[in-house]
Amino acid sequence: MHKYIILFFSVTLFWCGCKSDSVPGKFIQPDAMTGLLVQIHLIDGSLYNGTQAPDSLYKYGMGKYLDAFRKFHTDSAQFRKSMNYYSGEPDKLTAIYDKVDKQIKALSDSLNAEQAKERTRQLKKDSLKTDSTKKANLLHKIPAQKADSVKQAKTKKAMDAKIDSMKKIKHTTKPNAVPIK
Repeated sequence: MHKYIILFFSVTLFWCGCKSDSVPGKFIQPDAMTGLLVQIHLIDGSLYNGTQAPDSLYKYGMGKYLDAFRKFHTDSAQFRKSMNYYSGEPDKLTAIYDKVDKQIKALSDSLNAEQAKERTRQLKKDSLKTDSTKKANLLHKIPAQKADSVKQAKTKKAMDAKIDSMKKIKHTTKPNAVPIK
């Protein structure tokens, strides 16, 4: 009897030790789960960045979530069951989330690179606009300066004419004038 008990526990220990790393077919496989979680986290981020009126998350988010599930040929019930399974297998869930983290960082880096390129294009465009505005102002200032110099010349002639007329008035004497002592 003692041999049978030892044999039973040995077989049980061997059976538990030979646990497979593969995921049962009724759950979402790790690669598909990674892609699905990336999509879900992107949807979550887009929903929480917008304005949030009452029930707006349900109203606008449900369609996005359903599209993500359709893209990966699954539904919310199977996703929930798979998440429960992976929660019970922390090593597998950690491996999946490491991949999710890498993919989201890659998307974020590519988005930041595109935004940096757009900023440099915009700055270049603004500097060209500023340069052309300065050139246009310089072109408009030259005729304005010429017009100002013409006005100044006319004003100077008018002032000279007034001064000459005042000198003539001073030098003319009136016949009935009495000199003041």
